[in-house]
Amino acid sequence: MKCLILAAGNGGRLAEVCSAKPLVRIGGLPLIERSIATAQQAGVDEFYVVTGYASDRVEALLSEVSRRRRVKITTIHNPEWEQGNGSSLLAGRCQLDEPFLLLMADHIFDRSLLNRLLSESLGDGEVILAGDYGTDENQLVDLDDVTMLLADDRQLTAIGKHMERYDAYDTGAFFCSPQIFAAAEASAAAGDPSVSGAIRCLAVRGKVKVVDVQDHDWIDVDTPDDLKNAERLLFQNLSKPEDGFISRTVNRRISTAIFTPLLLKLFPRITANIVSVLAFAVSLAASLAFFLGAPVVGGIVIQLASILDGSDGEIARLKKLQSPFGNFFDAVVDRYSDGFMLFGMFYYMMTTSAIRSMLGPATTTLVVGVSMLAILGTLMVSYTSVKSVTDFGYRYGGRWTAAGRGRDLRLFVLALGGVATLIHPISVFVAVLAVALLTTGIVVWRVWVSWSYSVGRRRLVGPNAKAVIFDFDGTLANTMPFLSDLAVGLITDSYDISDAEARRRYLETTGMDFGSQIEEIFPGHAKNVAVAAAMESGKGKRILEHPLFDEVVSVLRFFEERGVKRFVCSSTRETLVRQHTKRAGIDGLLTGCFGYGPGFAKGQQIEYILRHYNLRPEEVIFVGDSLKDYEFVKDSGVQFVAIRRLFEEHAFRSRGLFSVRDLTELTREWRRSDGAINFVNGHGSANGQRSANGQRSANGQRSANGQRVANGHGSANGYRN
Repeated sequence: MKCLILAAGNGGRLAEVCSAKPLVRIGGLPLIERSIATAQQAGVDEFYVVTGYASDRVEALLSEVSRRRRVKITTIHNPEWEQGNGSSLLAGRCQLDEPFLLLMADHIFDRSLLNRLLSESLGDGEVILAGDYGTDENQLVDLDDVTMLLADDRQLTAIGKHMERYDAYDTGAFFCSPQIFAAAEASAAAGDPSVSGAIRCLAVRGKVKVVDVQDHDWIDVDTPDDLKNAERLLFQNLSKPEDGFISRTVNRRISTAIFTPLLLKLFPRITANIVSVLAFAVSLAASLAFFLGAPVVGGIVIQLASILDGSDGEIARLKKLQSPFGNFFDAVVDRYSDGFMLFGMFYYMMTTSAIRSMLGPATTTLVVGVSMLAILGTLMVSYTSVKSVTDFGYRYGGRWTAAGRGRDLRLFVLALGGVATLIHPISVFVAVLAVALLTTGIVVWRVWVSWSYSVGRRRLVGPNAKAVIFDFDGTLANTMPFLSDLAVGLITDSYDISDAEARRRYLETTGMDFGSQIEEIFPGHAKNVAVAAAMESGKGKRILEHPLFDEVVSVLRFFEERGVKRFVCSSTRETLVRQHTKRAGIDGLLTGCFGYGPGFAKGQQIEYILRHYNLRPEEVIFVGDSLKDYEFVKDSGVQFVAIRRLFEEHAFRSRGLFSVRDLTELTREWRRSDGAINFVNGHGSANGQRSANGQRSANGQRSANGQRVANGHGSANGYRN
């Protein structure tokens, strides 16, 4: 996917902040780099940036960004940039002859907004515009400057500023066919050299659609006030679903308000890994304070280290620098930090006479035993979290035993222990004992759960499920025999491979979109693009002929009656999935229906559902029929249940995954435990309660017919009403 970014303007209203608007830093990144990084996360892999004012400085930054982020960036200088952004759009004409993403460099977008836009099916000669229909809710819009949209259903009828009647705001993000260049040329010839003019020309021909993105964050940055609002918008979205109670109520409030902004202001180029090292240094200072007999200082510094530990992830998210190594490095440094802090507290307990006098002759035994148990327990909590994934293929769930949680509480207990020495030094022993008991209890519970699961005595226990995401092909719709035959025929016709080997490789990779499948099977092969296109063509012609499985309607009603949200997620194009569900008459039984689009694979669809329906990963079950389906959820914390249609039970069980024969068996398991089956990667619960009329209260849930109630998230087709 290619992206054209218009970054030629001078941004006169921001002159007091920075002489070139694309270089203005917000949340640690220049505006232009933030646009590139966000689009890169949405699946864009090639960028064309039109420069104009201060082009030498902007292009120097882009060269650095290209090297640092390992992405292809081509700069296009527009010497006529002052004539309007339409001239900058036309400057990219010679570079783009296929559908592309068009962005304004002075807009900040949430990645999910771009995912939503790119998930749309682009018709011949069309442009799809991301429109914010939340005109009554968005308080960050300057009504004197924002571009307004008027639409009939989803068809754009008018665009412009200072319109008396309008339905939505233009967010500055467009999914374009190359025909937009001819429209821009015609608009310029008619005296309107602007992007809006080009869109207006296409709208007259009925070629502009508007997709509603009001649930996604965006802001146009034109003034110093916009800068402040953008900073607030970015910082308010830095929490994580797995944050513990102390992180949510104490640490995040301080880190996002003080620590992280201060670090970015003092050291604009600071990275998350540097902050991890800084947090480690603070933990060493806490340990030293206990060695020096200053436990109150040590306790305060422990809490400071805990707060600072959240800043590394915040800076990574702000700067779009999340990486597997960053997670790994942070976990390693945290374990060393915990060890040093506990060792400092151990030394304090061994050398404090008040503790010795209270514990008596057993002081050494008790202090050594409790300290060792706390240190080892802390290490083993982390170790078992990793081993469960590598050996069994699941993540532990639960309020107290979930993987990735609990450190904030443990450090808070230790901090309280240090501060409470103002009352009596024994508080340090009590705090370390509490951590020892807590960590040991978690480890013992995990070992028992894993053993019970491995021998089939019980299923893994986790929190109650509030939503079920169903894969489409092979899970809800009986389409896999047709798709398998179609794919195998295309593969054997195009590559030197036997029918049996083609079928094996196709089934091993099923769950991905076919373009990704064929690229994984035959990396870099010249025929891949043509074969993928033939597959999509064949699928579009005949997939609607293949029905849903018989039990689908009753299963969807089963979950609807229990207040459990129901979603469809697919590697088939969203338009086809929606056509199929509508023809089958189940669209009214779904909370949301999603499918594949550029930059909107299953992983992005699941992420979208979690965020925009306010669901924590452990509250969601994903039901799929392939081994690859699990790959989309294993790192997210979403729980997985396999349907045994393509693969036998042992194939899933060898990966630690729970499977059922069909969807009916899933509901029987639910009923068997009286609605309290809890799922962790395949084992779940339903206890959502409903009122007598099927309505949910004003908490963002839906009524039985899928309509929005109070501040809910949308109609049954996945869009807002």
